[in-house]
Amino acid sequence: MVNHEVLEKFQCMLVGVDDSENAQKAFKYAVDRAYQEGAKLIICTILEINEMNVYEVMDDTHMTQQRKNLIHQLEEYRKYAVAHGVKEIELMSEEGDPAEKIINAILPNTQADLLVIGSRAHHGIQGYFGTSASYIAKHSPISVMIIK
Repeated sequence: MVNHEVLEKFQCMLVGVDDSENAQKAFKYAVDRAYQEGAKLIICTILEINEMNVYEVMDDTHMTQQRKNLIHQLEEYRKYAVAHGVKEIELMSEEGDPAEKIINAILPNTQADLLVIGSRAHHGIQGYFGTSASYIAKHSPISVMIIK
């Protein structure tokens, strides 16, 4: 039996989101836990440029629309978190490889003490546990919760 009084509460949680089922589960878990612990919730997403072809990346109109869509999605996540009682929320985004950007660009710019991610990405080879999730678990300087 675990004595929950001994466990330290997290003050700031970072959750990585995309449209995969596991990322959605991770997001809902993070929202619930942030609410229960009164923690700040940082919601981040990465625009995966490597999922686009070269013509899309070079098309300013396409990239502008993709960035707008990303911001819109983050705002929807914020609304959900607010509706579920989370008081302090920050939104962050980057472009590139999700695992590398979370570890090297987003995490160092936060005070997060827990990183919550889904076990699978939504596309391609990164969809297998052992790539993004294991990279994050291996390289994260803070605790990582991987939701399956």
